[in-house]
Amino acid sequence: MLSNLLKSITKSKIVPYFLIGVCAACIDVGVFIFMYEMVGLTALISHSISIPISAIFSFLCNAFLNFKKTDFLLFRFISFVTVIFSGYLLGVVIIIFIDDFLQLGGTIGKLASLPFVFLLQFYLNSKISFRN
Repeated sequence: MLSNLLKSITKSKIVPYFLIGVCAACIDVGVFIFMYEMVGLTALISHSISIPISAIFSFLCNAFLNFKKTDFLLFRFISFVTVIFSGYLLGVVIIIFIDDFLQLGGTIGKLASLPFVFLLQFYLNSKISFRN
């Protein structure tokens, strides 16, 4: 049973999606911290800048390397952006909650949002943006 689970996970697109996501998250968080901590922009503006930059990286890697779906690229990109926007909104809610209500800071809110956004976006992208 465990070997079947491991086989299905390794055949799944979630592992490369996760690895691409880690790289995209590093870009996202790096740009966010630069804009928020160094430039002095607000957490939400920094989030609004970092998301599109990491989203373009993520889309290109997932389309060409992971899902290998390069047909209907414009349609896939539009649906990918829609999925990214849903993750963006979830991130905004989590950042506001952690930064404004819990007063733990925007960076903590940004980091806390990542696993929730990852799961939402993987599910939606695998079912919508990169389906057959």
